[in-house]
Amino acid sequence: MNTYVDQANDAREFRRLEPHQQEALVDWIRAVLAPAKTIFHRNSYGMKHDFGREPDGFYIRNGAFKGAMLAAGFRPVDEHELNWRFRVRPARELDSREKHELRLIGRGWLHRDRWREKGYVICPVTQKRRMEAHEWACRREQRPLVLVAICGKSAWLTLDTTPAGFCLAPGPYTEVSALFHELDPSERHWYTIEHSIFRIGRVRLDRAEKVAATLVRIAGACRPQPKQDAESQ
Repeated sequence: MNTYVDQANDAREFRRLEPHQQEALVDWIRAVLAPAKTIFHRNSYGMKHDFGREPDGFYIRNGAFKGAMLAAGFRPVDEHELNWRFRVRPARELDSREKHELRLIGRGWLHRDRWREKGYVICPVTQKRRMEAHEWACRREQRPLVLVAICGKSAWLTLDTTPAGFCLAPGPYTEVSALFHELDPSERHWYTIEHSIFRIGRVRLDRAEKVAATLVRIAGACRPQPKQDAESQ
């Protein structure tokens, strides 16, 4: 009997983590996994490495991950297996751009979507469900929607303050318009609606994220203003 191996794979290892580590691990699991009817092809040993690759991840033993899965509400298919398997699925599949950045190949990788930290989402224009989910999340959390929709070698960028319940005041409105005019002086590929919705197309991919970050900053610094006041300006 190898005592070290037994202990490393014991689900009670989760209890040996610091409270803040337990909370971070369980929170990550709930963010990246969803219940499923089928058995996920990756087991506890593989998934614990996904967590370790996260920017705020840390090394954990296989047993600690098992215990965290239990704490998150997921039961193993067979608790007698060394590496537990579960009826789960990724909450979302990484797109090709994300896998390229993370140097990952294939499907089923787990990586937390950190759009709330950046304030915007980047995804291919074909991922309608992800864009809809982003819109619903912004409405639920009452935050401005900023989206980068990739289309070939360029992108459409959207700023929509409607989910947050306000319009841009004249100053921020002018700042966004000036930014869009700089990107497209012809003004053929951008428009605004009622000081709330701002869209611009054909933005080069190497500039898209910087523009999105600027839109997040402008919307975040803007003082909420009732729609009728903004429209009367």
